[in-house]
Amino acid sequence: MSNPYQTPPSDPYGGYGGPPQQPYGAPQYQQQPQPGYGYPHQPVPQQPFTAPPLAQTPQRDSYATASVVLGFLAIVLSCAYLGFLGLIGLGLGIAALNRSAATGTGRGVAVGGIVLNALGILISVAMVVLFTVIYK
Repeated sequence: MSNPYQTPPSDPYGGYGGPPQQPYGAPQYQQQPQPGYGYPHQPVPQQPFTAPPLAQTPQRDSYATASVVLGFLAIVLSCAYLGFLGLIGLGLGIAALNRSAATGTGRGVAVGGIVLNALGILISVAMVVLFTVIYK
C-alpha cells in the first residue's frame, strides 16, 4: 500500500495525467477559453462592412402637386378670368385621387388640390356673375 501523504512525482502536466489522447487521424481542436459566467463564448463571424439601408422617402404624386399649384393659381387669378385653370386642376386632382387609391400615396394632396380648384372655379363664376350684374 502506498503512503497517501507522499509527494507525487513531478509531472509536466500538473499531476493529472497528460492531455487527452486523440485517435490517429482525428482533427486536433484547441479548446477556447470559457467565460466565468453566462453563456459560452461564441466566435463572431467577420462580415464585410455594409452601409445601413437608406430611409424610404414617400413618393410624391405629380398629378396631385400640379392640381394644388393650378388650384392656387385659379384662386389668385380668378379676377383676371383665369378660373378655367381650376377646371384643368380639378381634372388632375380627380386623376390623382384615383391614382392614390392604387399607390397609397398623395391622397391628402389630391384632396387639397380638388378643394382649391373647386374654390377657384366658384370664385371665377361669382366674379363673372358680379361683373355681368354691374355692367348690365
